[in-house]
Amino acid sequence: MKLLALVLLLSSFSSLTLMEVVKSFKDVCSDFFIKKENDIIIPTIFAGDRYKMICQRWKNNYRFATVYDTVRRIPVYSAYTFSGIEQKTRSNEWKIEPQLEDITEMIVFPSEAGKIFNQAVNSDYSGTGFTRGHVFPYQFAADQDQADSTFTLTNVAPQTKDSNQKWAKQVEAPIRKAIKQGCTLDQNHRVYFVTGVVPGNNWIPIKRDGKEYQKGINIPSHFWSAYCCTNNKGQLVARANIAELENFKVKYSKIQHLNTELTNLYNSPFSVFPGLDLK
Repeated sequence: MKLLALVLLLSSFSSLTLMEVVKSFKDVCSDFFIKKENDIIIPTIFAGDRYKMICQRWKNNYRFATVYDTVRRIPVYSAYTFSGIEQKTRSNEWKIEPQLEDITEMIVFPSEAGKIFNQAVNSDYSGTGFTRGHVFPYQFAADQDQADSTFTLTNVAPQTKDSNQKWAKQVEAPIRKAIKQGCTLDQNHRVYFVTGVVPGNNWIPIKRDGKEYQKGINIPSHFWSAYCCTNNKGQLVARANIAELENFKVKYSKIQHLNTELTNLYNSPFSVFPGLDLK
């Protein structure tokens, strides 16, 4: 009876999920990126098979996009749009992405952890002292369905409880205020976000099939976030934030400065909104 109930539960979720690992965001979920004339502005995607482009799908709609590092088991960044502030409730259902693994469903159960090597699972965080830090914050979602879609392990990276709370208070809250004051929000204008992490030198160990891997989930050294919107003069404007997590120091900067800092931190050229002339 318990096995039948589990099969039925998995079957019920199969109609809701179906995340897609894609070869190009431009072909599948381009709505989460700024358009310039006939082009789609995609942030830098590092070379290598470890970096997967994910069009995050939930309840038969694309909700946001993620570039995911299957070796470090954390996102590089998530891209999404912001249309206003609306209160959402927190989901308790953490999901994984089946196309990164040899499994068929998005919902993960503790007994399945041995099959899942290319991403974190919920139990990996238990007892570690780290929270699941949202990259696309659920409170920035347009509605409850989109908020629920952010509760996937491919959209989170380890944060301490303290740094998680400080990021929400010192970065996310001021961003919402700045957008309300400086961005046009209507049916024809959206705010485009890219939020990501910088890998650090420390790791959370994980267990798979009875074996412990010391380099399980990378603990980021920094979280960063950038947005671009149209102001009341019809100009594209952009702002950025980056926070060092260990001592939690936030910098507020222009996109050009963030690009320079990320290029140094990643030790590889990086641009958040390449090719755009931003104020």
